Amino acid sequence: MLAHALTAVALLISSIAAAQTQYGTPGASKGSPQGHSHVCPWFTQGSAERVLEGDVFATIAVTDTGEGSCKFSRQSGSHDSLEIFVSKGALPRCPPQSKPLKGIGNEAARCKATGAHNEPAETVSGRVRDLSFTVTLASRGQNNPVKSPDPQEDALEQAAEQVAGNLY
Repeated sequence: MLAHALTAVALLISSIAAAQTQYGTPGASKGSPQGHSHVCPWFTQGSAERVLEGDVFATIAVTDTGEGSCKFSRQSGSHDSLEIFVSKGALPRCPPQSKPLKGIGNEAARCKATGAHNEPAETVSGRVRDLSFTVTLASRGQNNPVKSPDPQEDALEQAAEQVAGNLY
């Protein structure tokens, strides 16, 4: 009987810990007055870890209006990063001759870009309703250029598809 009670308590504690890890600490708002959030509303940390193939550190700044950014950076190894910007105003877009993408919001396109530290990067830019978004995958490792895998397995386009879906 005592063993069953201890097992139930252990399950309750682990459930609470899992919920706090996934959704943040109870009482933490998604958009505090300083514009910081504990959870990216458009992309999960687990999804970022799959895209970047390792543990990531998240830097998130989201306002109450649903605008902001989420940056996921590899904690070790390649120093790749995935950065998401969402804004009601205009964001930098891919040039008109860029590869158009179907099924990822409106006016989505993919293009080569340069990351924040002049590293090679690729970007998907698009729009969902009145929100513009960009998703940028950058690689700081000199011997680790941005991967261009089979289109069906393309992590950047899958990430952009998830972001656009969460904006609907």
